[in-house]
Amino acid sequence: MQVKMSAAEKPIKLLGVNPHFRHNGFHHYTEQYDINTEHTGLVVRRGAPFRLDFRFDNDIDDYDLLTVHLAAEDYGAEHLKFQWKVKESPRKFLLDDTNSAPIQIFRVIQKADKRTVTVIFYSRVNAVVSKYNITGVSVWRSRNEYFSTEINFPIYLIFNPFHEDDLVYMTKEDERQEYVLQDEGRVYFGSSRKIGSRPWYFAQFENPVLSCALLLLAKSSLKWENWGNPVLVARTLSAMVNNVDDDGLLVGNWSGNYSGGVAPTEWKGSLRIIEEYFRTQTPVQFGQCWVFSGCMTSLARSLGIPCRSVTNFDSAHDTDANLTVDNYFDDSYMPITDRNSDSVWNFHVWNDLWMRRPDLAEKGEFDGWQAIDATPQETSEDIYQTGPCSLNAIKRGLVNLQFDGKFVFAEVNACIKHWAIGKDGSRKEIFSDPRKVGQSISTKAVGSDERQDVTHQYKYNEGTPEEEEAFKCAESQLNVAACDRTNDAAKERYIRLSLNAPNTCLFGSNLDIGLEMSNQSKQVVQLQYTATVTIKKYNGHIMGTVKQEKDSLNIRAGATKTMKLSVAAEDYVKDCGTEEFGFEIVAVLTDADGRKQVSQSIIHVTRPDVLIELTGELKQNKDFRLNCSFMNPLPINLTGCAFSVDGPGLRGQLADYPVSDLAPGQTAKCSLTLNPARAGQRKFVVSFNSAELKGAYCEQPVVVVPDPGSENGGLLEADIRP
Repeated sequence: MQVKMSAAEKPIKLLGVNPHFRHNGFHHYTEQYDINTEHTGLVVRRGAPFRLDFRFDNDIDDYDLLTVHLAAEDYGAEHLKFQWKVKESPRKFLLDDTNSAPIQIFRVIQKADKRTVTVIFYSRVNAVVSKYNITGVSVWRSRNEYFSTEINFPIYLIFNPFHEDDLVYMTKEDERQEYVLQDEGRVYFGSSRKIGSRPWYFAQFENPVLSCALLLLAKSSLKWENWGNPVLVARTLSAMVNNVDDDGLLVGNWSGNYSGGVAPTEWKGSLRIIEEYFRTQTPVQFGQCWVFSGCMTSLARSLGIPCRSVTNFDSAHDTDANLTVDNYFDDSYMPITDRNSDSVWNFHVWNDLWMRRPDLAEKGEFDGWQAIDATPQETSEDIYQTGPCSLNAIKRGLVNLQFDGKFVFAEVNACIKHWAIGKDGSRKEIFSDPRKVGQSISTKAVGSDERQDVTHQYKYNEGTPEEEEAFKCAESQLNVAACDRTNDAAKERYIRLSLNAPNTCLFGSNLDIGLEMSNQSKQVVQLQYTATVTIKKYNGHIMGTVKQEKDSLNIRAGATKTMKLSVAAEDYVKDCGTEEFGFEIVAVLTDADGRKQVSQSIIHVTRPDVLIELTGELKQNKDFRLNCSFMNPLPINLTGCAFSVDGPGLRGQLADYPVSDLAPGQTAKCSLTLNPARAGQRKFVVSFNSAELKGAYCEQPVVVVPDPGSENGGLLEADIRP
């Protein structure tokens, strides 16, 4: 803290400020913030008192009155410049008292030495969340006699989910611990047939995450007086976490070309992204949905808004808002790319933020979890932003409530339609599935690394009257034609078609798929079949076809025939090691009357493991050794190889550690010296990346023994400058 005296010599001079970092941090649940532990400022939650001690060089008597000069951080912008003189005078804090300073003096207590006073500050529970600076302290001896000292002490005022009158209040303590204070988590990926997860370090307490969240608000178009409204803050963050429209945090890239940046599959935490953006104020390259979601979680939790990362499997992208995903195919059942604007993602990751919604209903029927999506997919109010959208509204099909209900409802409820386009341009429906979209909606469970299924919070059980009513409500509000939601799987058929495929395939392994066709009729049937295996990115984009077989066959009454498709590792490993992808298998049977039957499946592709070994006892602020190794299981050379590490308290150590190129079957080894700054139960994640393969990793749970000398607090002796 810098302190500067006013120009004239004064009988009373401020010597220092004691911010009571430990006391204030404990009572505000902010003791973990680097800003507090490194004594660069004080993080407190709105609506709760905090105290500062001011020590002077002369006695303060009962007749002296204090004035604290307060200013909002302006980030170099004129429209963000606000200043207040906070006077020592008892007052009642009213929610509608909009003219008062966001932080007020509640009480001044004189210490026994008569040269130190404890000032109890208070903020309104709906105060503007921001960085404030105490820029001066004045002591008034009379109406015309005062003595001033210029200082600069930052106070970060954030949302308060522990206060029942804050709009982000969460009632359950274990949920506050998870969705506000937990700095490690998981994001879910894969397919609805095989759900996988990976660790993610949110790092909301580490510098500069909170500062970056406020910087993003400052760079946005959100008016400063609305920074205390969690609904508008959440909506603004959904726009600012992506770089479209506003030079926000992260550049989305699904092209497969990640030169000039980092492939999305390499990231395992938010801190490196946020550090780079805060340092350069240039969008970081590159992200995909789980990266946007991880960063949103970090920023929201740093501001005090409860937040969780959510994965929706078989997630619809309905571009024309008609509640159907329309996919068009030619006579060979190959997709017609230029007509397929709708898509179904194997999975899509977004966020839920917890808050009340008085803007939607006074009685609270739309309070609770609100869906937010920072991945730039569609514009809303001419900006790439989505939400907040009440889960209660989504579940009931109330898609016209703010914000973006129609898009989110379709993501979890749209009906899939496959259409065959004839050579004459005619269109014929060949497949319908009203139940595939919106499967196994997942988030990390409270207090454990287990997966929690929250599908019931988004939608009623498939096929129930309540679910049908919600879909009809959405159709009515969107004014779209009623959708025929007949389920192909429920139709009676005399030919049964099924795929026998594994749920997962290890990258670099061969793949075998069985196609089984059974004749349930009492006569011989003549069939044509087409079986296609494509490489499909998680967002529905087809990268290429690796296998296709066509044939005609006769099946006797009551008989079954099995066909086998094989995909060799050499057929795919050169093209997609940097992507999150799977194999999509589509089999089509056509009988003599031209009737078609379709079976479809996704096989999720997993990465090989990294091996790690810890040596030495793990103590806070002490070095330890981490040994890493990775064996190349692919039939190709790996070039540009490097290990990297993520985890709590490793700021400044999150670098890449290059190793030599790897031939097939060779093993790379690396020994790292690390120094953890955070104690307790932690998790370190070591990744291996190369030009040909990205995203291999291993996570290691550890217990870091606290350093008794790491916590300190007390008086800040400010440098007094004449």
